Amino acid sequence: MFSFHHVTLSVRDLLVSEGFYKGLGFESVFRWQDEAEQLQICHLRLGAAILELYCFRPEHEFDAVRSFPPWANGFRLGLRHFALQVTDLDEALNALYEAGVLDEKPSVTYGQSCARYVFIVDPDGNGVELLERPLVNIQQPE
Repeated sequence: MFSFHHVTLSVRDLLVSEGFYKGLGFESVFRWQDEAEQLQICHLRLGAAILELYCFRPEHEFDAVRSFPPWANGFRLGLRHFALQVTDLDEALNALYEAGVLDEKPSVTYGQSCARYVFIVDPDGNGVELLERPLVNIQQPE
């Protein structure tokens, strides 16, 4: 009955964030902007997953909270993190570092529910977990 559709992140600069996620292998598949130019949306796809980036641009930046539409109140709550599975964590970190997506390579941690993992952050501080070989069958992709 239910199936996953997308995760939404609110970001400060759509182009900067889009570039970051393209560096992680996402591909841009949709772009929209409202007529008042206060909201831009970009959908990025990685396999079957969709990441939706929201970029609010209220008329007066420091009056932003009152400028958000009622359905955008969750913007201030943020997101803890989402996870991307990789085949080889060392290879993935090297590629991200060499491409300039990461300024430095973070330390890898051995996990309880996966072989190894690491957390990185996007340009707005949203957490992205990179994990290698989930150890729990329910986490295996179809």
